[in-house]
Amino acid sequence: MVTAFLLIVCEPARIHEIGRALADVEGVAEVYTTTGSVDFIAVVRVADLDALATLVTERVGTLPGIVRTDTHLAMRSYGTTEMAAAYDIGLD
Repeated sequence: MVTAFLLIVCEPARIHEIGRALADVEGVAEVYTTTGSVDFIAVVRVADLDALATLVTERVGTLPGIVRTDTHLAMRSYGTTEMAAAYDIGLD
């Protein structure tokens, strides 16, 4: 499983339309509107890097109104949920 964060800039007049469209893309787990230099951050979870490439270039990048995307691949998680799961299976 690959997790990535997509930073998305879009045309201002299409923010609500694009937000709904992003939420409907298979592989997009969560979508957030943000303040700052990007309009959305989408959390993506897909099977592998090929699926990520397809999602970014064919499903998200081609949505009308998307100006730019910036993809950040998650390398490691430090959340408490993952730590608890590791202890549950006996890893120390």
